[in-house]
Amino acid sequence: MGKYLSITRDKALKISFLAVSTAAIIEFTSGSLLNSLALISDAMHAFFDAFVTLILVITAKVSLRPADENHSYGHGKYEAIGGFIGGIILLIVAVIIGFRALERIIIGGKPLEPGFLGFSAVLYAFLIHLFRIFILNPGRFRESYTIKADFLHALSDLSSTAIAFIGLILINYNLKIGDAAAGLILSILLSFASLRLVWSTILDLSDTVPKSTYRKVLSTILRDSNIVELKSLKIRKIASKHFIEAIITLRSGLTFEKAHEVSMGIEESIRRVLGEAEVTIHMEPKDAEDIILKIKNVALEHDEVRDVHSIKTICTGGGMHVSLHVELDPEIPLEKAHEKAEAIEGRIREYIGKISTVTIHLEPSTNRVFREDNVKEDLGLVEAIRKMVLRHSEVRRIGRITAFTYMGRKYINISCSLNSNLKLSEAHSITTKIERDIKRKIRNSEITIHSEPYTNNN
Repeated sequence: MGKYLSITRDKALKISFLAVSTAAIIEFTSGSLLNSLALISDAMHAFFDAFVTLILVITAKVSLRPADENHSYGHGKYEAIGGFIGGIILLIVAVIIGFRALERIIIGGKPLEPGFLGFSAVLYAFLIHLFRIFILNPGRFRESYTIKADFLHALSDLSSTAIAFIGLILINYNLKIGDAAAGLILSILLSFASLRLVWSTILDLSDTVPKSTYRKVLSTILRDSNIVELKSLKIRKIASKHFIEAIITLRSGLTFEKAHEVSMGIEESIRRVLGEAEVTIHMEPKDAEDIILKIKNVALEHDEVRDVHSIKTICTGGGMHVSLHVELDPEIPLEKAHEKAEAIEGRIREYIGKISTVTIHLEPSTNRVFREDNVKEDLGLVEAIRKMVLRHSEVRRIGRITAFTYMGRKYINISCSLNSNLKLSEAHSITTKIERDIKRKIRNSEITIHSEPYTNNN
């Protein structure tokens, strides 16, 4: 008995699959020989559960595969796809059984004598489902969603077999519609079960999360008095695991250690509420701009640094992650550039406090002074550029275009007017599109476009 109780999850699912398959085959064979809708419909229910159990066996293995380039959230969605297919098949079968049952109730059918074969088939199926309920007891497999799902299917099979048994008893007492009535009841139960399964898989595949789950996570996060604002909350569920990403604003004056405590507390609270979950908390202090400015100033303390941009800070339970782009003299040796990056990283860690990672992207500075005797103004190129710019209907007026050639590279400066009601992001998209079009025509070029709102005066 001790050895039996130590059975693994995969083995329990495989035993369940083999057991319910034998019950389905015996009931279907008996139902076909006896022309019993009750037995056939119960067999189809068992076949469906065998199919679902097989899916659980397969997906339990597939879903454990680690995330890869094509499945960054893992492989848990395969289970939902299999469940959707199984639900559709079950719904079709349930509808067919229901129509046949109604036809038999209204028109009548061949007299049915269940006899020893019918009762034996039902009794065998009943005992098999009791065995499955025992072996799939969720108490032995804590936090196993596949075991819980198959356990519920076993309970469903037990109840449908009981209804089929009642139908056979009614026939035995000369209630001729007993078999058809049992088949109709089972078809309705099967329809509800399949529709519920299909709907749940649709919600899963479309990343729909119940409002109750969203509210639980929301209230868990906002319970902390150190949080000023929740800027973004994204929740998705893959199989039994939740993936949560949140961006929060913390009140001013918190030390980094305290901010770290807040993040860890939120993560632990969410896991207590939802169970298995991967939580990422991006924390932005109310004075986040001050931190960005501090990082930039620390980097600019070094004489060799020409410019610093694209500074990003991400605070998670594991600490603050800093990334920035640093521009250096293009002629500096790589070894010296790397030494400079390490010095900057050291100063950032020293000045800011607890830092988990610092990633510095080194790039050559493009801020250079070109000697006049090496620069050639390309007047012939200006008109061609003007025509390219005017192809964009968003441009209301062109102010100035200059084009220079230096060491084989084209440097193009453009000033143009756009509609004054545009947002900055929209204006940037337009100038980016213009820049891209020019670069397709003029290779090895560097383009700077200045945009300003169009008025009657410019």
